[in-house]
Amino acid sequence: MGKPSIFSKDYGKKMRQRRRNVIILVVACLLVITLCVIYIRGAFKDVVNTKNAKVNNSAVDKQTTDNNKNASQSSNKAETKEKDTKKENSYKIQLSDGRDITLTYEGDSSNKVFKSVAAASGDVAYDINPSHKNVILFDNAAQSILLIDIEGNKQDITNQQYVSTSGEVIQKSSQIASNPSYIWCSSPKFLDDGNIAYISQLPWIGKTAKYVWIENIQDKSHVMVQSVQGENIQLGELTEKGLTVIADGTTFYMTASGSVSQ
Repeated sequence: MGKPSIFSKDYGKKMRQRRRNVIILVVACLLVITLCVIYIRGAFKDVVNTKNAKVNNSAVDKQTTDNNKNASQSSNKAETKEKDTKKENSYKIQLSDGRDITLTYEGDSSNKVFKSVAAASGDVAYDINPSHKNVILFDNAAQSILLIDIEGNKQDITNQQYVSTSGEVIQKSSQIASNPSYIWCSSPKFLDDGNIAYISQLPWIGKTAKYVWIENIQDKSHVMVQSVQGENIQLGELTEKGLTVIADGTTFYMTASGSVSQ
């Protein structure tokens, strides 16, 4: 924009117009500069926010990944611990005829429970108590009832002698030696955690009838059940009504107290 000549008759008017145009131009420039600054700051802020968002998202993703990893590791540890707890082990018990019996249990410390019993050869009569903490084995060759606890300790809980009402003492070893076919004891079964039932020809020596006896495994007391006898007696499964007893074809249910029902 050229400056007007001072000799021009419109000099004053042109100078005013010139100043107005300069002011407009300056204002326009300032406006443009202001808009540019605002735009640049806004764009910069968006870039920063985007960058921060990416950083935050990355941190969240990392935290989520770490949490998932930790959860997976905890789950794997829990599964490993559970598998270790359920790991099976066993005890070996030898019978009088030399056969090995394997008693399998799972768990550790106070959580151990018996799972199964198996003979290396042939069959073995056994029973596991309701809490799975004890097993009874019947050693047929020796006519012995063996109690094995969850720690693998073995006890012979057979009644070694019988004292008649007249005071006569009959020793197990002597009776079986003189009459090998005599049934001193047979087929032991748990009535509950503290009592077992077994079959015997006691208290008679010269008869073939069989009877059911109950032994308390704590005090080793032996009591005959008066209401059950027969030539053929079988002890079956433990039910809510009691132990199943089949005597000469008739089914009874017997409890640890010795009560019998049909």
